[in-house]
Amino acid sequence: GFIFGNGIGIQQLPRFWPLNAPSTEFIPPTEIVKTAERFQHFYFDKHSGRKLTWLWQLCKGEMKANYIKNTKVPYTFQVSTFQMGILLLYNEHDSLDYDEIQKATKLANEVLEPNISLLLKAKVLIASPEGSKPASGVSFTLNHNFKHKKVKVNLNLAIKSEQKTEADDTHKTIEEDRKLLLQSAIVRIMKSRKKMKHVQLVQEVIQQVKARFPPKIPDIKKNIEALMEKDYIERLDNDELAYIA
Repeated sequence: GFIFGNGIGIQQLPRFWPLNAPSTEFIPPTEIVKTAERFQHFYFDKHSGRKLTWLWQLCKGEMKANYIKNTKVPYTFQVSTFQMGILLLYNEHDSLDYDEIQKATKLANEVLEPNISLLLKAKVLIASPEGSKPASGVSFTLNHNFKHKKVKVNLNLAIKSEQKTEADDTHKTIEEDRKLLLQSAIVRIMKSRKKMKHVQLVQEVIQQVKARFPPKIPDIKKNIEALMEKDYIERLDNDELAYIA
């Protein structure tokens, strides 16, 4: 069967990050649920009253395939969490039809079909009738004679490219949000203090925004310059800055 790795890395993102909500319902496999529950207990002990939403569509992992014949070293499959949910079902079943997989995972058709298609294309699963596309009435079994030139096989390539597009868009939006956050902090501080040294302003900005994200000093300086160009603040003698009312 498949062995699910013990190592796990979790990235906790603030709610204001512009990530898409899950587009499908998903029942994660027991192996993942146990780990997720342990993290939730740890998190809620430290942050009571907060809410966690798991973005399963952005998660991925590795699985060892111990069922494959004639191989000295088990293959390691790099998979999306949805693919993991599908494949781990085969630890309990020799064959599953499309409807059984959908019932067990609760994945929407538009998500389940491409995930099974990738596993068929990689020859990890075999469809019956042979050559069938994922659909109701088609059953799938593990390919016990799977072969690949690499021991570590990435089955997540197509999904990975979609995630990269979303991640790139997200990164651009996050950078813009951080720029606005820095500029708001700079204006707020200067409006209150009227005048202050450049180095003191930088330190106060760090203190004000560090709870939201760790700011880089070059970014703070860049945004101070941007606000000078917009005539919010001006440079005086002795490295001092002044707020322009």
